[in-house]
Amino acid sequence: MSTESRPDQNKGLLSQAQHYWHILLKWKWTSLFFFLAVVVAMGLYSFLVEPVYTANGSVWIENNPNILPFEDVQTFAPDSSLQSNARLLQSRALAADTIEKLKLYANPEFAKLPLKVNLSQMPQDPILRERLVQAFLKNVTVTVSDRTRLVDVQYSSGSPQLAADILNALIDGYITMIIEKKYAASEQAAEFLSDQAKELRAKIEEKERELNRYGSERDIMPLTAAEAPAVDRIADVDRALTEATFDRINKYNVYNRMRSAPLGEIPNAPEDSLIESLRSEYVNLNRQYLTRLATVKPEFPAMQRLKSELDAAREALQTETQNLIQNAHNEYQAALQKERSLQGLLESRKAEAFRANSNSVVYNSLRIELDNMKSLLEAILRRQSETDVSSRLDSLEALNVWVVDKADYPLKPSFPDKIKNAVLALIIGMVGGGGLALGLEYLNHTVKTSKDVTNSVSLPTLGFIPAFIADSQLRGPKGELTKIRALFKGESKIPEKQDPRSGRRKAALTLNPRDPDPDSGGSRTDHAPIELIAARDAQSIQAESYRSIRTTLLVSSPPGKIKTILFTSPLAKEGKSATVSNLGITFAEAGKNVVIVDSDLRKPKQAKLFGVLSVSGPGLSQYLVSDIDPKDIIQPTMIPNLSIIPSGPPPANPIELLSSEKMDRLVAFLKRNYDFVMFDTPPILAVSDTLALGPMADTIILVVRGGATPIQALKQAKIKFDAHKLKCLGVVLNGVDMIEEDGYYSRQYYHYTKAE
Repeated sequence: MSTESRPDQNKGLLSQAQHYWHILLKWKWTSLFFFLAVVVAMGLYSFLVEPVYTANGSVWIENNPNILPFEDVQTFAPDSSLQSNARLLQSRALAADTIEKLKLYANPEFAKLPLKVNLSQMPQDPILRERLVQAFLKNVTVTVSDRTRLVDVQYSSGSPQLAADILNALIDGYITMIIEKKYAASEQAAEFLSDQAKELRAKIEEKERELNRYGSERDIMPLTAAEAPAVDRIADVDRALTEATFDRINKYNVYNRMRSAPLGEIPNAPEDSLIESLRSEYVNLNRQYLTRLATVKPEFPAMQRLKSELDAAREALQTETQNLIQNAHNEYQAALQKERSLQGLLESRKAEAFRANSNSVVYNSLRIELDNMKSLLEAILRRQSETDVSSRLDSLEALNVWVVDKADYPLKPSFPDKIKNAVLALIIGMVGGGGLALGLEYLNHTVKTSKDVTNSVSLPTLGFIPAFIADSQLRGPKGELTKIRALFKGESKIPEKQDPRSGRRKAALTLNPRDPDPDSGGSRTDHAPIELIAARDAQSIQAESYRSIRTTLLVSSPPGKIKTILFTSPLAKEGKSATVSNLGITFAEAGKNVVIVDSDLRKPKQAKLFGVLSVSGPGLSQYLVSDIDPKDIIQPTMIPNLSIIPSGPPPANPIELLSSEKMDRLVAFLKRNYDFVMFDTPPILAVSDTLALGPMADTIILVVRGGATPIQALKQAKIKFDAHKLKCLGVVLNGVDMIEEDGYYSRQYYHYTKAE
């Protein structure tokens, strides 16, 4: 970026910042009220809401402990991963056990049950039970650390003592559940191994008797070199058969445990199985169904859809469970088939020895088979002893879970956090207030600056009249409320209220005795209205602005080219009459002979402004309907070189009179005798009087009020000019905010001139 463009960029950023700052100042009361409303609402909420206390505790969960050198810890223990164990802390079963243990159903601080419920025992109604469980689980929070084995547990309640007691009972119940769940399979395995050991002892006793009988009947000789390999082959098969038998016992034990496990709770489930996710989905859907069942009938379509999803989840869970059980059964059958195959091979080898009539081979094979049976029995007894010890560990602490921190009574509430709420209220109030101001400005589709005029109708802005510090529109909070109402109601006029004494409608803001009729759309300061300010306060910035517009009109066309100027506005109360009167004064001060024609035959104002209303004499309407000389309706004012033609009595047909040939002759007469003729006409969008007079005037000037005239109204006025081929010289922007128009320096100049 070049160095020359940087100052321009900085100026653009500064201008943009000033623009947004001005918007905030413009809607400062609305932003301030929004800010105060947010702060007060958050303060009331923080102090009136019931405080919630959160008890904190933590447990350490080891993954697959191996304190004892027992193989069953790996083989028979359920999955003890961190996530799976942590989820048990939020299980419905543990919640129900804790509620029953502490009798929370009878605690008014916890249970909110109907008065008809018997609180002496746990409610038997499944809906009420589910409500208690849901209320319990809603206040339990479990956080698992990814890098440690530490699990943080929290419970929230309105009572600090109750929160700590419930959390400690929850952790104790969790440890008890881990112990029961972990060693239930060991008890079942110990019982199974005991049956297998009894059966094997019987076989060993039978085999010993057979060996003794065979040895006593025959004179056994030592093995020859030819007989030794046969015995070795029989020994190898016998050892393989022993291993296969042990494997078959283990596979059957796993299959038997899977077959007797509850739905979805498959111990040692494969890592690639869907059993955990399907069970979680089924539990969540069942919880939703029971929760909604408390308030919604089962026949409701949403409940039927949820019931269908629940049935589908249960069916999928059952299918996956059966698949895992079937896989375990297939593995057991494979192990059993292997055992039978080796058994058959052993029998065939022994049969060969009998056919060879080798007593030594037969005797040694029987002895080897007996030794292997004893080894198998020893292994089974060792496993049985280990599982017996494991099953008795339920009286001890859980080997892989211990409490790091027990819950203590929380000293201060965790909710609401008053400091956090205060900071949040300040941020939301400031950001929201600024956003509300920008949003209201965006919704304000009115003419505010000369750029709006150029962009909307492509007409030049002849000049702008700055707004007073105290405008006729309401200022302060009431003024902003009025503007907001106007934005959403599509209004651009000042609200009016009825005078209870006279019944006359007047502006909402009471004017001082010297103020003009509010329909003139004028503004006022603390001293006097804007009408005739060019004569009354020649040093004001408003008077200077009118003189600037006069200069623009004088230099915009050759001398004598524009003599008759018609002034109108899109809507009422745009300041049109004030603009005509003040421009007439400035032209007269410049030595021009000026006449103002009050051609608004419906609501005339010029005569009242110049104080000629009480002067006897005919007006414009009387001239147009009778035979009166034009000189008789022209009246002088207190301003040298400035005359006025009052409107006269309101006629019944103003449009016909204004478009008459006699009106045309009057305009020609005035053009011959005056340097400038200014017509004050009604709003162009209200009536068609302006369109009737338009062809008689040299040009038309449109007066709009900044921040009040809708852009759409300005466009409609331009469309009417174009449709009737009327020439509009430009726009006078009245009641303009100086900062909005020209920025900081205009306001500085405005204050400078006021100070002088």
